[in-house]
Amino acid sequence: MNSKDFHRLNLFTKIVGVLVNETPLRIGVGKEPPIGAPVDIAVYRINGKPVIPGSSLKGVFRSFAESLVTSTMSQNHDPWNHEAIENEAKNNNFCLICSIFGNSELASHVRIYDAHPISEARTFTKTGIGIDREFGGVKPGNFFVEEFVNPGVEWVFRMDVFNIKLFPEPEDERGKILRTLLNVLSTNGLSIGARKSVGCGLIKLKNAKWETYTVKDLRLECREEGTL
Repeated sequence: MNSKDFHRLNLFTKIVGVLVNETPLRIGVGKEPPIGAPVDIAVYRINGKPVIPGSSLKGVFRSFAESLVTSTMSQNHDPWNHEAIENEAKNNNFCLICSIFGNSELASHVRIYDAHPISEARTFTKTGIGIDREFGGVKPGNFFVEEFVNPGVEWVFRMDVFNIKLFPEPEDERGKILRTLLNVLSTNGLSIGARKSVGCGLIKLKNAKWETYTVKDLRLECREEGTL
């Protein structure tokens, strides 16, 4: 398994589909709301429309893959363990997670795009309260207003995978991990954004299709295609 294989394009796989947030969703813009926002914690927007950033999706996917590998195969190093990363780069022997999603010394074999809403993504607001951990009651004066995207919104999903075979059958552990990730996203779903511990942010993938391409005569040629 050569993780530094970006000098040539052996295989390109495109996965497209529709994400649906089955529960309220909030991927915030940070602690400070935009100027003039009527809420204390606003959802992330581009051109006025809520968007699920590709970086947030990639973070959730990587976290799930890490837990999967740790549970079944081996221990993983922390993504910010620079000593481990430098040793991997020096020996050209990257762990499974880094060989898929990259690190500070290696580019990612996976590209995940921002997910834009297919139709109008309506939002609602909810007033939250702070809890005094010492007394177990409401903390006086600590009220805030959060914004969430309504459940049931559909979002465009696209993920590109370079030089890792997923379909029709994976040829190494990296492909198996990504196939499991996509299967879980399609069946049970994964949680993203804020308030996950109270059920928010559950997303599922539907109507997913894949296409694999190889290079022929300096052109990308679709070799196989199918559905998840």
